[in-house]
Amino acid sequence: MDQKLGREYVFVLGKISWDFRRISGSLWGFRVISSHRKNVVGFAGAERLDAPENIRSMLIQQYRESPSNCRILDCRSRGCDRPEEVVQMFMESEFCLQPLGDSPTRKSLFDSLVSGCIPEVFDPFTAYYQYPWHLPEDRGRYSVYVDQEEVRQGKANVVERLRKVLRQEKEDTRSHIMYELLPGLVYGDSDSQFNKFKDAFGIAVDNLLERVSKL
Repeated sequence: MDQKLGREYVFVLGKISWDFRRISGSLWGFRVISSHRKNVVGFAGAERLDAPENIRSMLIQQYRESPSNCRILDCRSRGCDRPEEVVQMFMESEFCLQPLGDSPTRKSLFDSLVSGCIPEVFDPFTAYYQYPWHLPEDRGRYSVYVDQEEVRQGKANVVERLRKVLRQEKEDTRSHIMYELLPGLVYGDSDSQFNKFKDAFGIAVDNLLERVSKL
């Protein structure tokens, strides 16, 4: 039996770095921060008709009742199979809904962050407990949180709440995402200025080495 409970092992999963790498250095970030966000709310996903306790249907119904400046990319029509459409929708939206799907975690959370779209989180396990190396403890700096029970019980109209968020508050949150978080969520090119910031790989390696040194 392993006396260290496996803590001396590291598993590397297959995902090519180009999927997460910044394009053309600062140009990529400039496109995101200057993108025209015509949608207040964006959502890439589909209803869970076989799971009535899931709040997705409720969120989509709120959208249908007040569709102005909102956009849903319906994954049932295979729209989510085209990454360029998903990213474009995120880049055109102020807030991106992140309800639970097959699991609490969502790849869409990071898609929205790197697109400058402020994530609306409904379960703490989606973002707040699992990524302490890359996301700050102060969740209000990069996201909006509404307990899914409030939605389920009809106490929270998410679409209307997000419409009322002040412009300066949105700009401050997006600036924090773009200038403080983004470098640590993607892989830097070989010519990146790593002396000024750590990319996602550097942060992971540094924290792994720190853990190993404490064993």
